[in-house]
Amino acid sequence: MNNVTMSVWIRINFGTHAKLNEELGLGKNTINRWFNTDPKKFFQHLPKLSELGKTPVDQMVDMIEQRIVDVDALRSL
Repeated sequence: MNNVTMSVWIRINFGTHAKLNEELGLGKNTINRWFNTDPKKFFQHLPKLSELGKTPVDQMVDMIEQRIVDVDALRSL
């Protein structure tokens, strides 16, 4: 899954943000909030995300870092 965005990775592995919330035992809108406003929070669950999505940690880091760049760009509009 090289060069896959965080959005696509979530869709492929969980279908929705809500299902990922459930897998991580998080509140109802947590993933959606992190995804749209504070992607750095995903680093708190990096090992579990890597395990659940069968994705190497370095690829997870790249996806999260790219999402941080994307959110920052959206904020600057």
